[in-house]
Amino acid sequence: MKAMRLAAFGGPDTLETTEVPMPQPQPDQMLVRVAGCGVCGHDLLNRAGHFPSTPLPCVMGHEVAGEVVEVGSLITKFRVGDRVAMIQRIGCGTCITCRNGQENICTSGPGFYGEQLSGGYGEYVVASEMNTLPLPDEIPMDVAPVLSCAIGTGYHALRRAGLPIGSTVLITGASGGVGIHAVQLAALAGMEVIGVTSSPAKADELQRAGADHVVVAGEGGGFHREVRDLTDGVGVDCVLEIAGTPTFSSSVRSMRAGGRMVIVGNVEPGNLPFNLALSILKELEFIGSAHATLNDLRKIIRIVASGKVKPQIGRVMPVAAAAEAHRAMEAKEITGRVVLMHEHAIAA
Repeated sequence: MKAMRLAAFGGPDTLETTEVPMPQPQPDQMLVRVAGCGVCGHDLLNRAGHFPSTPLPCVMGHEVAGEVVEVGSLITKFRVGDRVAMIQRIGCGTCITCRNGQENICTSGPGFYGEQLSGGYGEYVVASEMNTLPLPDEIPMDVAPVLSCAIGTGYHALRRAGLPIGSTVLITGASGGVGIHAVQLAALAGMEVIGVTSSPAKADELQRAGADHVVVAGEGGGFHREVRDLTDGVGVDCVLEIAGTPTFSSSVRSMRAGGRMVIVGNVEPGNLPFNLALSILKELEFIGSAHATLNDLRKIIRIVASGKVKPQIGRVMPVAAAAEAHRAMEAKEITGRVVLMHEHAIAA
């Protein structure tokens, strides 16, 4: 099959168009012809070598939607021709996390698209009944790839936060793919939303997405004083920390006593200093949050199909332009998500 392959860790130019072997589905798997694949910040980190366990060369891309073209003998819920969307990981189905509905953090199954599994930058992927759902006709294929990651990650984080209606939520990295959809979801859930962005030009888009306030973080990342002013000196009930290292310090200082932070992403992998006394004295809670579960994706499909959340697609490009997409994201030119479409889907 044709694919955009990562030949070596490095810059965007390490992505190359080539022919690679087609994935071979097991009896409990399906072969899916990929229509489109979203480009996530995770892709940029993987390409740069921050996940060295990724075997090279590899086909990246974990935000996948397409059409079933082959079903294994053990598949009962899907047929050839079904339009489908997938979560990023295929779990084993039997470990304690899978049994608890946490297949998104299973480490015993086939793995994560773009790392252990050939991903959506290729024309075909394997899928399982444990990570796949039918896609209604109301959702077009140039939108469907963003459901699981760009929208589902924020949905999962808000669910992990467990906040009541009326809570104040600070969202960092708010103009990115996960952030701008988290803004919509939090507003839909009746929360007061403060969006943090490093780009003043993106403030209006965040307000249109539902942010009650937009804070522009300077180069040093300091914004907690402005957040304190917006909350009458109290601080926010919760932070969705999507940016990570660049904003973490100010995010902690933006939290009220007894507040919580849900840690979703980190654009600069590595360790950072943290004063444990601050957490102790203010009884702060820190919660890790991975990507969407299959049940999260089920809810997201319904929400998007109903029109309650509008997917923010910043740019649609052919898969062959993946390097250009990576460069645009690194330059912070995109609000929302880039979707890469395969040739057959563009022609359709």
